[in-house]
Amino acid sequence: MILFVLDFSGESDMKPLSGMKVLDMTHVLAGPYCTYQLGMLGAEIVKVETPRGDMVRGWGGSEAQLDEGLGSGFVAQNAGKKSIVVDMKVEEGAALLRRLAVEFDIIVQNYRPGTMARYGLDFDTVVAGNPGVVYASISAMGAHGPLSHRPGFDDVVQATSGFMSINVRGDGPIRTGGPVLDYATGMHATSAILAAVMMQRATGEAQHVDIAMQDVTLLLMNRNTHISATTGKAPLPAGNREAPMLGRFAAKEGYVMLAGYLPHHCRSLCRAIGLDEEAQWSAKQFAQRGAELEQRVEAQLLKRTAAEWDQIFAAAGVVGGGVAMLDDVAASEHIAERGLFSTRDSAAGAQRVTNAGYRINGEMYGPGPGVPRLGQDTAAVLKDVGFDDAEIEQLVATGAIGQPRGV
Repeated sequence: MILFVLDFSGESDMKPLSGMKVLDMTHVLAGPYCTYQLGMLGAEIVKVETPRGDMVRGWGGSEAQLDEGLGSGFVAQNAGKKSIVVDMKVEEGAALLRRLAVEFDIIVQNYRPGTMARYGLDFDTVVAGNPGVVYASISAMGAHGPLSHRPGFDDVVQATSGFMSINVRGDGPIRTGGPVLDYATGMHATSAILAAVMMQRATGEAQHVDIAMQDVTLLLMNRNTHISATTGKAPLPAGNREAPMLGRFAAKEGYVMLAGYLPHHCRSLCRAIGLDEEAQWSAKQFAQRGAELEQRVEAQLLKRTAAEWDQIFAAAGVVGGGVAMLDDVAASEHIAERGLFSTRDSAAGAQRVTNAGYRINGEMYGPGPGVPRLGQDTAAVLKDVGFDDAEIEQLVATGAIGQPRGV
């Protein structure tokens, strides 16, 4: 058995992927969020963008952000990266990327299967010149299977994966309020790449990671997926209320969620909301008098606001909570104490971005400095791998690479 051990002794700034280089040929959310995670773990991330830039550079934010091509959709998962502009549809651009691919430890791309092969940038071609590469392909449906050709964004995969079928409200199936599948895919791809890095270190051989958003979505519904796969039947969609003390309830202002899964949960919740008599009920009484209990709980919760109930639940240590607004949570003392955010400078001013979301030996990793403007690092990255000024000027002349924004 070969053990993969990293020696961090004597280097206080060492991170798990320090010294590794990632060629980030991803766009939109799932791929960039994966490479964002790798960057926080210490890898150098070189993001390859088309001359038009990643489409999310224009997604939301202040006027200053949009003027600089630093929309919130971009900032959220690209802080700390380097940006280069290469047009792989120009032969000189594709050749440049093939040359760059030799210099990187990890390559991540999220184009539709077959796209990279047209430019000689697929795994089989890249590995010939870089036999130790870890190469990750992220796509909607995966690199294999009868549906592998299909494109897809988060909202489409929510539909095609069955995810929306278990979330039905009002007039039909709904999608979630945020691109959870993109971010989940980015996280899952990160763990797969880390496993592939360990395998590469153990064997010395190149590794190819194939991640499909639809597969990840089925994993997010793992219990329901198991039921459907085993029985051949679709689970019933979940609602906002599943039992007398399990689900969403209206408060005087706002809503609260109760999680009375077991009788002892229900008893503690009853005590917290002032239903002392019901807190003495047996399991049989909870089962037989559910409709009566639900009415009493509804009436009691209307006496206070969601925020007030949340404080009561927190103090009592019971499984209930108020439905909070995201801006309030992001500004809360608890999140500040957890160290979930970092501030990074950008051409559009300071930006608050998320850190890794976990601690290793007490340290919460964050992204590198700054948020890159489109193509700002093109010349520097090319010089680092041996291009001289004349070669760079020739690449600009052919349209293979772009000038930094504002030049």
